[in-house]
Amino acid sequence: MLRLSKKSEYGIIALKHMLNQPEGAIIRAKDVASLYNIPLEAMAKTLQTLARSGIVKSCQGAKGGYVLGRAGDQISLSEIIESIEGPLGIVDCVVGASECDCVQLENCNISDSFQVIQKQFKLFLAGISLADINNEMEMQHVVWH
Repeated sequence: MLRLSKKSEYGIIALKHMLNQPEGAIIRAKDVASLYNIPLEAMAKTLQTLARSGIVKSCQGAKGGYVLGRAGDQISLSEIIESIEGPLGIVDCVVGASECDCVQLENCNISDSFQVIQKQFKLFLAGISLADINNEMEMQHVVWH
């Protein structure tokens, strides 16, 4: 089954929470973890990962925490997921041949088709912004092209 990891879910939850705070509000991992019943260590690691990719900015000090790195409409779902999970791949061979340990690689009859599916899937996720996720009415109009 194709599904997001808990880390990706936690990241999206934290980012949506940040988007709904006053601009420039510093959010602490501890507060988000507590509010959404997420293990603190997992939330802290997820926010650190998002900070390394620039999706959020880390603020040091006693009142430190995290803020969004840019506007919600400038952060795509694919960027969030890839920053946490690594390259999106429906099957290993579409991420890269070096990632694929498939014994059928030489004679694979689905690789070309999945290259196309992979490209469309990534474009679909790239077309959904954090702001879209935050707007339920907007999400009703998201369609697969």
